[in-house]
Amino acid sequence: MQRQLTRRFGELSAAQQARLAAATPAQLETWGDRVLDAASLDEVFGDTRH
Repeated sequence: MQRQLTRRFGELSAAQQARLAAATPAQLETWGDRVLDAASLDEVFGDTRH
């Protein structure tokens, strides 16, 4: 996921990397779907309560 996000949006901040590291499998699945259509990292990491 980190590689895909970096390729699409550029380097991730330390906070974004930490968020990925702490993500649940459900969050990663949601973000993985969103990365295909999102225009920004904010759109990828939008509200995902799992």
